[in-house]
Amino acid sequence: MRLGLFDNFQVDPTDPTDDATFYARRLADLALADGLGFDLACTAERHFLAQYRCPAPGPWLGAASQRTTRMRLGVLAYTLPLHPPAALAEEVAVLDQLTGGRLEVGLGLGHRPEELAAVGIDPAERAASYRERLAVLRALWSGGRVTLETPRTTVHEVAIHPLPAQQPHPPLWYPGTDPVVAGWAGSQGMGLAVGFASTDRLLPSAVAHAAGVRRAAGGEEPAAPVPGVALMRHVYLAEDDARARAEMVEDLLRLRAAVRPDEGDEGGRSDRRAEAEAGIAAMVRDEQVIAGGPETVADGIARACGALGATTFLANPYVAGIDEGRVHRALRLLAGEVRTRVSAAVGAGAGRGDAVAV
Repeated sequence: MRLGLFDNFQVDPTDPTDDATFYARRLADLALADGLGFDLACTAERHFLAQYRCPAPGPWLGAASQRTTRMRLGVLAYTLPLHPPAALAEEVAVLDQLTGGRLEVGLGLGHRPEELAAVGIDPAERAASYRERLAVLRALWSGGRVTLETPRTTVHEVAIHPLPAQQPHPPLWYPGTDPVVAGWAGSQGMGLAVGFASTDRLLPSAVAHAAGVRRAAGGEEPAAPVPGVALMRHVYLAEDDARARAEMVEDLLRLRAAVRPDEGDEGGRSDRRAEAEAGIAAMVRDEQVIAGGPETVADGIARACGALGATTFLANPYVAGIDEGRVHRALRLLAGEVRTRVSAAVGAGAGRGDAVAV
C-alpha cells in the first residue's frame, strides 16, 4: 500500500493568501511530506476556473522535483485532448528526467466538456482524440519517429529528445469512474485513479479495471507491472475524533459566514451550528471525507482500499478553512500512526485473503 497526497489547489474563500505565497507554502508542504516518507504526491489540471490554482501542472512538477528527493510526483491528470501529443511527450520526458525517474502520468478524457469547447475542441471528439494521442505518446516515448494525420491529430516525422528516464515511459493512469472505460484502461496497462465518491459507486470501475488487466494478459499475470487502483479522498485528521469533528464544525461555520455575510451574527446561531454538525456528519457518511483521529481515519482508509483492491491511497488534507499548522499535523499523523495502522490492517487482510490483498 502506497501512501500519497492529492492536491487540486482549491481556493479557500477565507484565505487571502496571494498566488505566489500559496505556491511557496505548498512546495514547503511537499518538502515536509518527502521527509516524512510519503510515497507519492499528485496534482491536477484545471482550466478557466477561479476556484482552482492548477492550470499548469508541468511547471508545478518541475518546481516540486527540486524540493523533493524520494517521493514520486504525478499529475491526475493531464486533459489529453487539450494537449498536442508531441509537445506533451517532450514535457513528460523532461519532467521524468528532472525527477530522476520519479514521475507518474495521468491522462484524462476531460470531464468538463466546457473546458474543451472553450478552446475550440469538440467534446464529442474527445474519445477518438484520446486514443490517437495516447498511441502517439507511447510511440514517441519509445524512441520512434512518428507520422499521423487525422482531423484531430497531426504529427509529421516527429521524434523527441530527451526520452523519459523510465522506459518505455512513466507509469500511466486513467482517472475516471465509467466501468467500460476503466476496463479499457486496464487492458492498456494503465492504472485507475478514482475518488471523491462513495465506495459503492466506485466499485464497478475497480472491478472492471481488474478484469481488463486480466483480459489483456490472457488470464495470466501481466507481463509488465500495471499501476493498479489509486483511491483519492479528502482527509481531516486530529488527535482524536471529538477534536476533529469540533474543528470541522468551526471551519464550516466560518466558511458559511464568509460566503453568506448577510446572515449576521445575531439570531439563529444555534441553528447554524446544528446545521454545520449535520453537514459534517453527512459528509463523513457519504464518504466525501474521512475524518477523525488516527484510528478512525486508518480504519476508513483500510476499509475503502480493501473493498476496491486499491494499492495506492492519496489523501487531500486541504479541507477548506484549515490552517497550515493543521495541515502539518495531518501530514505527520498520516505518515506515522495512520500509516502503521493501515499497514497492519492490510497485512491482516492479506492473511485472511480479504479484498485488501488484491
